[in-house]
Amino acid sequence: MCIDAFSAPLTRLGLLSLLGILVLGLSIVAVPALLDGDDTTSPSQDAATTTTEDSVDAEPAESEDDPADAPSALLATARISSDGIVLDGVVNTEGQRDVLVDAARRRVGPAKVEDNLQIATGLRTSEGRDNGVVALQTFLAKVPDGVIVAATSAEGRLEVSGEAESEQSAQALQVALEAAVAAAPGTELRNDVEVPPPPPPTAEELAAAAQLELDQLNELLRTEVLFATSSNEPTEEFTALLDQLPAILTRHPSVTVEIIGHTDDRGSAEGNQKLSDERATAALDYLVGLGADPARLTARGAGESEPIDTNTTRDGRAANRRVELRAS
Repeated sequence: MCIDAFSAPLTRLGLLSLLGILVLGLSIVAVPALLDGDDTTSPSQDAATTTTEDSVDAEPAESEDDPADAPSALLATARISSDGIVLDGVVNTEGQRDVLVDAARRRVGPAKVEDNLQIATGLRTSEGRDNGVVALQTFLAKVPDGVIVAATSAEGRLEVSGEAESEQSAQALQVALEAAVAAAPGTELRNDVEVPPPPPPTAEELAAAAQLELDQLNELLRTEVLFATSSNEPTEEFTALLDQLPAILTRHPSVTVEIIGHTDDRGSAEGNQKLSDERATAALDYLVGLGADPARLTARGAGESEPIDTNTTRDGRAANRRVELRAS
């Protein structure tokens, strides 16, 4: 088909119109999409949106009023001994510090109270603080003598550890603790105070216990005729009393016994000394014959040098003629 000079411009006009219609159609489709940011957000916009949402959900930054190292609980400790009371730890206010110091001073006197309490700042919680102070304050006012303890008051609890010198002191301590938790309802109590076992008896104490039994035997020895006149042979009455000594030695295994012979002042001092030595030795030999350990027995004569009565009467001289048993 041939296109003449007149129809050529018309054809070009038709093509331009068709192109215009196509552009208009694309605009109608694209403009609503541009108005909707959910479906057409770019990757960089997605990243920015995600970052913003994460910042909102994260924990808020700590402020100056809530530092990370701020204490979260009351922790006040009272160390109590015969030397006094030492207060340490943290309280919430100056008023709480004052009531604890005052309670300690009333109990032991101002000179025996050492105050090292600190006032906390930036506390993250105050729950339980008042009860903790009340419990410790009440305990300080009632703590008994005879204890060496550390009492720690924290949120909702009162803990005590240490030693009581006796069961009576431990019981009095328990009463004080019960009063403390009663004054601060809801406070839990932990009592770890112990009564240590008594120390082993000393050698002097062991000897004194044995001497109590020997004194009873000595009292009987003074009432009996122990030897015939000028004789070293024990009488039957004397040996019957000596028969009790091995049992005493068994009950007191760490004790040794000294057998001491005595005379009155009749005759010469030299003769009396010799006679007392012989009589003490005779008693020792008799006991060894019964099976007593010779290593736990000694014998000596005191002669007339240690009278317990007068030598001017018959009864007095009779009392001075004796054998005595002493524990060591």
